[in-house]
Amino acid sequence: MSIKRLVKESALYGLSGYISKSISIFLLPLYTSVLTPEDYGILDLLGTIVVISTFLIVSGTDTALGYYYFRKEHFNERNLIISSSFYLRLILSFIALVIIMLTSRYLSQILFGRDLSIFVIITGISIVFQSFHSFLFDLLRLEFRVWLYSILSTLNVLISILLSIYFVLILKLGVWGAIIAQTISYGLIFVWTLFYVINRYGYNYSWQWMKDIVGYGFPLIGTGVAYWVLNSTDRYFLAHYADLSSVGIYAVGSKLASILGIISGALQMSWGPYAMDIQYEKNARDIYAKVFQLYFIFNVFLILVISMYASDILMIFTQPDYYSARAVVPFLCTNVFLVSGYFIVSIGMGITKKVHHTIWITITAAILNILMNFILTPRLGAIGAACSIMISNLLIFLLTYILSQRYYPVNYEISFVMILALPAVLMIAISYTYALPLILRIVLSFLYILLAGILTYRKFKDSAELKKIMNLVGFTKSSEP
Repeated sequence: MSIKRLVKESALYGLSGYISKSISIFLLPLYTSVLTPEDYGILDLLGTIVVISTFLIVSGTDTALGYYYFRKEHFNERNLIISSSFYLRLILSFIALVIIMLTSRYLSQILFGRDLSIFVIITGISIVFQSFHSFLFDLLRLEFRVWLYSILSTLNVLISILLSIYFVLILKLGVWGAIIAQTISYGLIFVWTLFYVINRYGYNYSWQWMKDIVGYGFPLIGTGVAYWVLNSTDRYFLAHYADLSSVGIYAVGSKLASILGIISGALQMSWGPYAMDIQYEKNARDIYAKVFQLYFIFNVFLILVISMYASDILMIFTQPDYYSARAVVPFLCTNVFLVSGYFIVSIGMGITKKVHHTIWITITAAILNILMNFILTPRLGAIGAACSIMISNLLIFLLTYILSQRYYPVNYEISFVMILALPAVLMIAISYTYALPLILRIVLSFLYILLAGILTYRKFKDSAELKKIMNLVGFTKSSEP
């Protein structure tokens, strides 16, 4: 297992994400011409139901499956482990759907202040389909079937986009059309998952393995709930202290920040199986450190570019009602980076089976987020909500880093990456404070990237891992036979 493989797999995992985000941005001007900020707000709040329900359905079983799948002593039982996980997911999904249907009217009143229970029910059906979507793609990552992962996920994205165009733009069904399009696209993946798992792994299941999987993942349920509170509280506070339109504008800012997730998400998906697979290699810690450093450096560049040109992007792709989303972009970009970076630095807790710490860490951050939203959102609006979630995820990142270093020390050389990060933060702050003209922002960005690139090259020019990556992309010729 090499970094070359990680780079290839990250690129392939990123293919579908790239297509998804690119098409999503391309369709943004069309959507903003049909959907009002309030419509976006409704869809975003429905998304909070998806997040909490998915966490409860999964209940940490995805992490448990990854752990047991790569344990040498369980190689001969892999088929039974997977099929048992599949049936466990089926049981939990059915329970979640029943609960959502019974409480749909109550949830609707809480979220929207009026009866939109039919939206909640259809979203509940979509949640069941999405839980199997995540199961299938988690399984494909464990199997290292990267090409199949990319093909299926890309097809799923394209189908979803085409259905959205038909229901939202052509039929002009608004929120209803968006929900139907999403449900159908995930429903198709659900059908595929049934055939794929049953054909490859059979109908067998083991109650003992179900018990073991739940037992491993159970401590993570509290983490999942706390994570939902952490990442959904901002929407509720905005809806309460402002209105649904503010939530919709905030969602557009979040969509812009999600561009950063194309790279971060791709590495995150490939990182788990890769990191666990190389844990027995002698240079595993060195590889973990190099991956983190390169990840951090590249994401600083991306945060700088997206933040510096957020206003220009919004003017091109949205309507004037959404221009104010610019204000939250730097904070939400940083938040995306922190969430993905957490998965890299948490490898120490994963290898040493100390994942139970994630419970109190996430709960602490969730409480902090609620408190900060009480203080900041009434005063600063969307910026306050964005700051609250960013600082809370920063706390998760730092606590996870400290504990992982205690159990499994890795020399990440934090001082070097901070040297690169601080000037970028200063440039973004100046750009937003003084509304710098485009030409000046271009010059400053170019100078920063040039100088940071030189420092990075000098840092890694003798690195064997960097040479492998350069060989891969063709900048140098490999001396290996």
